[in-house]
This record gives sequence, structure tokens and C-alpha cells, in this order.
Amino acid sequence: RRFINDSRPPLVSNFMEQKRLLLAFTISAIILFGWSYLLPAPQAPQQNANTAATPDASPATPQPPDVETTADVRAGESAQVVDDNVAQRTVTVAGPLYEVQFDTRGAVAKSWVLKKNKDTGRPLCAIASPKGACDDLQLIPTATEHAEFAPLRLVTGRADLDAALANKNYSVSGASIAGETGDARVELSPGQSQEVKFVMQDAATGLQVTKTLTFDAEQYIVGLKTEVAQNGQRVPNVRMVVGPSVGDQSVPQYTFYSVAPEGVAALGDDSFRLRSAEIAQNEQSEDAEYKKSQNFQELRQPVDWAAIGDTYFAMALVLPEPAAGVQFHTKKFPAELSKQEERFFVTSLVPVPASDAPAYLFVGPKDHFALEETSGTLSQLTKRPVDLEGLIDYGWLGFTRPIAVQLLKAIKYLNDLTGNYGVAIIIFTVIIYMLFFPLKWRSSKAMKRAQRHAPRMKEIQEKMKGLKANDPRLKELQMEQLRLMKEANPLGGCLPLLIQMPFLIALYSAITISIDFRRASFLWMPDLSASDPIHLLPILMAASMVVLQLSTPAPSADPLQRKMMAVILPVMMLYMLWSAPSGLLVYWFVGNLVGFGQQLLINRLIKSEDDQGPPPEKDKAEKRPKKNLNTPSVSQARG
Repeated sequence: RRFINDSRPPLVSNFMEQKRLLLAFTISAIILFGWSYLLPAPQAPQQNANTAATPDASPATPQPPDVETTADVRAGESAQVVDDNVAQRTVTVAGPLYEVQFDTRGAVAKSWVLKKNKDTGRPLCAIASPKGACDDLQLIPTATEHAEFAPLRLVTGRADLDAALANKNYSVSGASIAGETGDARVELSPGQSQEVKFVMQDAATGLQVTKTLTFDAEQYIVGLKTEVAQNGQRVPNVRMVVGPSVGDQSVPQYTFYSVAPEGVAALGDDSFRLRSAEIAQNEQSEDAEYKKSQNFQELRQPVDWAAIGDTYFAMALVLPEPAAGVQFHTKKFPAELSKQEERFFVTSLVPVPASDAPAYLFVGPKDHFALEETSGTLSQLTKRPVDLEGLIDYGWLGFTRPIAVQLLKAIKYLNDLTGNYGVAIIIFTVIIYMLFFPLKWRSSKAMKRAQRHAPRMKEIQEKMKGLKANDPRLKELQMEQLRLMKEANPLGGCLPLLIQMPFLIALYSAITISIDFRRASFLWMPDLSASDPIHLLPILMAASMVVLQLSTPAPSADPLQRKMMAVILPVMMLYMLWSAPSGLLVYWFVGNLVGFGQQLLINRLIKSEDDQGPPPEKDKAEKRPKKNLNTPSVSQARG
């Protein structure tokens, strides 16, 4: 994962939280034999005293449009600009996968509703839908406060042209219009594609604008060809708005597991991800690759595609060829619209292709399998590699992506057999723990040996204190210490557990980013991608961890230390996973139950006389003659 500015002030972001969670996974493996790790608390974000900034124009980088100024122009010049003979209409395009509404004033989208997941066929509903209901999943804000960020709006940075582009009514072709001033509608049947064309001419500015959108009933892809000319000459530096804040608009509050809309861009093989809070708090700076200020950031590198999206949905504009100068803007939500948390409208302004080749707009779910198919289609259309899976935020755990995809396939297959994702997770958990049983067996045996020799190791360490380096007794004690370590190496219990870690982390990634678990119910939990509504699962998970820790052998024979470790780790995980997705907690709780059963079996099978611990010191003294370590050795006597 590539981050563009490693020197920026630390923020309370999902990236930091994922680092903390990965550390928690690691601690859960190594804490069994006495290691500990203190997690650093995230620092508070720095505040910038400036309230707005507009990047300066330069010959190399055209001036980005000032959205505030443009909005004022709309209000002041509306009556003059809209004075034409074209009526304002609403154009609706409805198909099996989505329903989109366009406003002919500016030829912008004012509603984008997803109906179902193409990969699974399941309906897509708003997360805030009442139980048993399925409210429309609206992906774009409908509040008037975002008017200057309307999706697919065209901007040039020139106030006169932008006023005409935003306020003039476009004529429509390709849609059935009901009456002189009636709305228009396009119904897409399965397998059908339809072209809808918006055309505008403005005598005052000499603008001629054409937006041609090609819809496919079987795809989330919309072909998009844009032509902007003035007096017959192509207008340079035209940009198109992607966004704002695309995602489920019904989310009541964003959390670590429910990511707020953010900007994403593909820079070659890397993906660039920028959260709205980071854009809003940018300090003034400019370098060869990036230009930024508060509420604004521009990428000057060639970008394959740019997008705005939340945890599960995104809008991405795929360019026919890479283009530099992609911008990201933010604007703070009005206070009445963000009562529980600070929110931002986040928008990307993407250069309109200078060639006649079309761009392609993807608006849909961030489902791995759907994105894989869509990427293949776009690669054929653009005749260059396109990988939209960069939309999915694997975060700091991105190295587990190949494993996560295979685990997700297995869970989907089990869901097809059982008809419930909760049951599929349980079966999958049992299978995973059975596959790792040999490693657990080996780990437990190593821990038992280390525990058995722990008193003797401690005794040797005490005797070695204060001995000089040339003391022959030190060498004897060191040799015995090496023998014991070879016979009972604590790492023998650690390594098998560490082998499991990539799979556990990958499963965490699969559950937390997969749209399949969104609104999938199980028992009393209405949504496996959301937290347990009554928080029973986190408590059961922590309690089962205590029992599992007490039954698992540890290198230390100190019972007080074992009890402390058995409490500290579960309490820490209870705190970190209190609001975790229910699907993840189902896996963790069932895994603890299976692990406890396996541990009871292992403890019974490996029980032997050697496991009773070393005999008391006085018994050993009776069985072997005492050796006076203070007696000089033969070599010393001869010396």
C-alpha cells in the first residue's frame, strides 16, 4: 500500500487501528509463553487554523476550480444562464442492477440506487432498513448542501463557463419523454444496452457540450464520452466530478469497521488511498508529485482511475489512458447533518480525456468476484490492464489478500450448501482448527517440556549470577543450560502458532471487507458485518479465552503469572473487539470452543510421569553424591 506523505501528522485512522489489531493477533500467540507488548495510543489529529485555501494556478498545473466561488456564481447568475427553450427534466434509467436519476440542468446524477449484487443475486438494501424491510440503497447524498459537487458535473476553473455548465438545461435523446415538460425514463431489460445523450449549447459563451452515456443491464459499468468545445475549439483542462461521498447514505455512524467515504486512485500497480479527514487537515505544501492545502489535494502523477467509496460501495472513473492532475476536495457537513461525528463531503475531480476514446464509470459493490469480472471487461474495453480490486481496503493486512480470497471462496461455498453465512463460518472454523491440530499438538508438547524444565533453568540462572567469565563452574552451567534449551526450546511452541497467523489474519480480512456478510442474519444478529446488538458475543468470546488460556500449557510454571496472562489478554481483546463484526466474533468464539476441546484431548494424550515436574531438590541430593562446586578442578590443582 502506498501512502503519499509519510511526514504528515499522525491521525486517528483506520490504518492505525489495523496496526493495533494485528499486534493483538500477534500478542494472542506469543503471550502464552511470557512475552508482552504495550500498544501505543494513537495521537489526536492536529488542527489547522486555516478555514479554506485555494491552490494557485500555474502554467504546468491549471488552477483547480474553486467550488465555493462556483456555487456563488450559480446563485447569482441562475436567472440569466437558465433563460433558454429547453425544459428541466428528470431522466431515469432503470435496470435489474440499479436505478439512476439525472437532472437535465447540468446533466448531473441526483440519485443512484443499487438493487442487487450481481455476483450473488442478493438484494442490496440500506443498512438502516427496519427488520424485514429493504429500503433503497442510495449511494449519493441528496442534500442541497452538496450542489457544487453533483456527480458527473463538468468544471473548467473559469467562472463563466462553469456557470453555464452547471445551470443550463440539456436536451435529451435516447429516452422516452412524457409530454412537453414531462420526465423521461429508460427501462433496461436483461441483456439490453441503451445510449442516452445529453446535449447543451449556450450562445452567450459559445459552449457546445455533449455527454453520451451507455448503460448495460448486466453490468455496473457505464460508458461515458464527453465533448466540451467553445466556438468549435476543444476546451482544455475540463474535469468531471466523481462523488461526492459515495456509499450507503443511511449509515448512522462510521466506525473502525464501517469506513467513511474516502478517495482512491490507481497509480500503476499501486493504489493511493486518502481519507477525507486527512484532506481537510492538509498543511500547505507543494512538490513535484503532489500539490495540497487544506480541503484540497492534487495528484500530479499519471492515474489509471480515480474513485470515491466507503467500506462496501464505490464510484470509479476509469480513463482510456492515464492522466495526471486528479484532484480531491472536501467540504465539511453542516452541523445539523453530522450531529454524532464530524463528516465531510469528499469529491474527486478527474480530467476528461482529450481524445475521442470513452471513459468508463463503475458504480457498484466492492465485491471481490464482481470486481474481478469487471476488471477483465474494462481491460478489454480500454486495451490495457485495469484492476479495480484496489478499491477494496485490505489496509495493513494487504499481504494476506491471496489467502483471504481463497478463504472467502470456501465460506461462500459452505453458504451455498447451508444457506446461512453464520453456519458457514462455524463449519469453516471447525475445519480450519482440525487442519491446524497437528501444529497445536506439537506446540503443546514443546510448551510442556519448557514448563517441566523451567525450575531447573531458573536454578541454573541463579547460580550463574556473580560468576566470572573465567570460572570453570560457569562453563559447566552453560553447557547444562544449552542441553535443557535444546531439549525444551520455547520457540518450538511458538513457531507452530506463528504459522497459523497469516491464515487467521486473512480470515479477519475476508470477514471485515466482504460484502457477502453485509445484512446476513444469524440467530439474534441481524447483520454479520455489524456489531452484536446486545454485545453477548464479545463477552462469550472473552470468557472462552480465559478458559482456553488456563488449559493451555505455558513455558512458565508460575501459577500466578499464568492466571494473570489468562486475564490480561481476554480483557484486552474484549476491549478491542467490543464493536467488531458479528461474523468475526462467531469465528473467534467457535474457535475458542474447538481449541478448548482439542487442548483437553492433547493434555490427556501427552500426560506422562515426566509431566509431573522435577523431583524435589532434597530427593535429588539423596540419589547422587554432592558435588562441591567450590573444590578446584584437576587442572587448577596441577596449575
